[in-house]
Amino acid sequence: MKYDDDKFYEFHEKDDSDMCFVCRKDMPSLMIFRQIETMLLVHLCRDCVYENIADYLLDNTRPWIGDRKI
Repeated sequence: MKYDDDKFYEFHEKDDSDMCFVCRKDMPSLMIFRQIETMLLVHLCRDCVYENIADYLLDNTRPWIGDRKI
């Protein structure tokens, strides 16, 4: 796995950072999750995360910068 691979951090083509991916409501606070079906990132509101948690993964990964130390 390449930790600085931009494609790994790609958003779904139908995602809009100003509205929830599921309910399509304009929300002031959204969280970023990975859709399991496509493995692409999407913005979700709190209610849709709760109701659809089986379809999404919390993705808190960060790209590695510089040498990886074990």
